[in-house]
Amino acid sequence: MKTFLKLLADISYHSGLIGLPEYIERCAIADWLAEESHEYRDPRPELENYEESDEAPSKEDLSTSNKEDDNNDGYLELKRLNTWVFTIGDRDCYPSVPHGHYQKKTTPCPKLNPYTGRVHKKNQAEVANMRLSKAEMITLWSDEEFREHCREQIMWYTRFAPRYKFPNARFGRDVLPKWK
Repeated sequence: MKTFLKLLADISYHSGLIGLPEYIERCAIADWLAEESHEYRDPRPELENYEESDEAPSKEDLSTSNKEDDNNDGYLELKRLNTWVFTIGDRDCYPSVPHGHYQKKTTPCPKLNPYTGRVHKKNQAEVANMRLSKAEMITLWSDEEFREHCREQIMWYTRFAPRYKFPNARFGRDVLPKWK
């Protein structure tokens, strides 16, 4: 079973379906599941930096300001709607390429799919009260700097994982949504 799980993880990673953090997590879980003497501790708490709580950030916390974070260089990291951080060079493809991390790029969850406006937790469930409104989607996709940042991340990810199919891009990876 361990060999099968690691083979699936290898295939998924090399085909660009999952990023490096997901690959490492899957291998650690496969090792833990295959261990009969239980020498390994459960790796899930160590792999998960984000502890889910019942209190998700409220919609009021999500300001529609378009200010960049003063601590970043403006190219590799871009903060939009005063909440979501988009990073060029993010190897993770869940829930989309590109995607936003909540407050800072090292926060593993929740994540924003900018194509749909949906926010996802670690277990891939949607956080409904954080979903972007139509006005926020218009604000986000009307920003030329954000659109250019998305193009850069898509180009970077294409070089990183050439076989990745960009399932969120209905009209091709180079065609970004237009919200009006």
